[in-house]
Amino acid sequence: MSDQALRLIVAAVLRDLLTQADQDTRADVRTTWMVGDRKGAALAGRPAGHAQLKKGATYAKVTDPAAFEAWVLFNRPDEVEQVSTTRVRPAYQAALLAAAKKAGAAVTADGEEIPGVTVTTGEPTVAVSVAEDAAELLAEAWQSGELWELLGGLLPALEPAKGDDQ
Repeated sequence: MSDQALRLIVAAVLRDLLTQADQDTRADVRTTWMVGDRKGAALAGRPAGHAQLKKGATYAKVTDPAAFEAWVLFNRPDEVEQVSTTRVRPAYQAALLAAAKKAGAAVTADGEEIPGVTVTTGEPTVAVSVAEDAAELLAEAWQSGELWELLGGLLPALEPAKGDDQ
């Protein structure tokens, strides 16, 4: 087997293990931290970056085009245009969706319900920022053995099997 093939295989396995570890850790953060929490971490005794749990994004979209179009046709007929069929003008639709997103509900600025529009808020997201010298810190932690302790918990599939003499 060539060295390049082996490197590609090892990289693929490590990528999959790290991806799973990242997904598991993010899921754990979402269930144990409060939105807005921001926590720093250190490697080799120096700041390596921070992680933060941010609130989920809010989305507004037309989920029932017929109901939405009928409502706009009744309330703002000047915002309906004839294409090959009638439709709500895209700019007006975007403005209504932006207002609904801002309000957090499918309502106009004055509180009237907009049929056919749904507003949802996504799951909180985990943001990670690494220090500029994080790669250097990682190398130092690797050389000192500090990284092995972290990897044991992060990638349990790579922990050596314990023999009878251990």
